[in-house]
Amino acid sequence: MNVGNKPDVVERIREFNKGRDPERLARKYRAIADNPFSFLRGTCHLFYEDFPSTDFLSGTPAGWLCGDLHLENFGTYKGENRLTYFDLNDFDEGILAPAHWDLSRFLVSTLVAAQAIHLKPAQAVTLCQHFLEVYASNLASGTARWIERTTASGMVRNLLSELRKRPRTALLDARTELKGGKRRLRIDGKKALPVEAESRKKIGEFMKEFAKTKHNPTFFKVLDIARRIAGTGSLGLERYVILVRGRGGTCSIRED
Repeated sequence: MNVGNKPDVVERIREFNKGRDPERLARKYRAIADNPFSFLRGTCHLFYEDFPSTDFLSGTPAGWLCGDLHLENFGTYKGENRLTYFDLNDFDEGILAPAHWDLSRFLVSTLVAAQAIHLKPAQAVTLCQHFLEVYASNLASGTARWIERTTASGMVRNLLSELRKRPRTALLDARTELKGGKRRLRIDGKKALPVEAESRKKIGEFMKEFAKTKHNPTFFKVLDIARRIAGTGSLGLERYVILVRGRGGTCSIRED
């Protein structure tokens, strides 16, 4: 069905996801049908296809944006200095665009997610107002900040403190298993799916060339490869999780 000359939402979603891996695409469709927030997460293209292009802010200077700034695109990661940070952690839709695009996406995500995270509408609006006030305050200071354990407070500080105590083996034990005395990725249908021989060979060759550009190529020796299951919007794209040798013979998980 068409509305005027514009395809309906279902047709637009099908067209956007054409050519994706059928198994993971089916997971995506089930996810976006589950609740409004999951739908918002999995259909970023609809958000920007329908975004006003003639508002008074459309000509503002561009900046590098996350592109899909919603409540669940914040998280933790470990930097090269081995410190754990809390920040944006998803740049699949990264783009050079007016800054208010990210602000709009985040505010809409807060309002849409309110029911799923058990917030009353008035509470969600208050959070949006607080977010804008803090954003404006930090923007006016002209100083970019990052959040690590020593600068964090509240729930984020608690999270970073707990992560500091968690050994790397805990992640490896959760995502891998020993088979025939060798560590392999755990193919559990939740985080990883089997990979066909052709893709395994292609990724293996890519990693060999990638390793040559690093000061310690043996760190990136591939031990196992699987298809990656993560996020909502990216489900069905060609993505893999790679188990590499790591430092001193210990394993490390790389995802892309």
